[in-house]
Amino acid sequence: MTAFRIDTPRGPVAGIETGEGPALVLVAGLGSSNRIWGDLPSVLGRHFTVIAIDNRGIGGSRSGHPFSLTDAALDVVAAVDGRGHHRFALLGASMGGVIALATAIEAPRRVGCLVLASCAARLTRHGRRSLELLRDLLRHLPPERVGPALMTIAFAPAFSRRSPGLVDEAARLYGLDPADQPGATDQVERLLVGWDLRPKLAELQVPALVLCGEHDPIVAPEDTAELARTLPAGELVSVAGAAHSVLAEGGRETLERVLGFLCDHTG
Repeated sequence: MTAFRIDTPRGPVAGIETGEGPALVLVAGLGSSNRIWGDLPSVLGRHFTVIAIDNRGIGGSRSGHPFSLTDAALDVVAAVDGRGHHRFALLGASMGGVIALATAIEAPRRVGCLVLASCAARLTRHGRRSLELLRDLLRHLPPERVGPALMTIAFAPAFSRRSPGLVDEAARLYGLDPADQPGATDQVERLLVGWDLRPKLAELQVPALVLCGEHDPIVAPEDTAELARTLPAGELVSVAGAAHSVLAEGGRETLERVLGFLCDHTG
């Protein structure tokens, strides 16, 4: 596994690269560094060259411009270019899914396919309330308490009972570095301005696997379903019983579905 840092006009973009094969970029959610993926880069690295970046304002990408979806997409492209790749697939979760969509809009001929987990094409009323809750957590909780607090809505109660160790590990991996709290808060504030990618997505001919949790309290399942309908080549998969963390809650079955989709659309 190789750590990297690439300088751009917007500031540095940092991340890790591992594995061998077609390029696959992992884009994490709000306030998360690349460490949130745990061992997923190594698992996917058996099939792909996996690039996992820190989003603007977080980790090694902490300095530079304020966060925006447009700049976040340019950061993804800069990371791919800097690592010597041209065509790539994208896997984004939550805010990372929105960044993946923005990247595909920015560079549609370079993106082979998309895996989009627990995200929406626009900021809805429910989405705004979720972001306001996250903003309040970031403002009023000590950084070390943000991760454990988020786990109460990131995972369904039944999954938390079955897999307490995995949920504890997710809380540890999210564990907000105090130095990242300003950047995470900035991400929330910028997203609260709103976004609506639907007009551009309606013309995006990129195969997309869209995953939603049946009981996601953060991104409403109907908002994720709307995203899948908007994408001309979108396929919706609802993960039964899951909340927001569908890639973990879906277990082996969901991972195999994702792997099969990526292998079918990369080369």
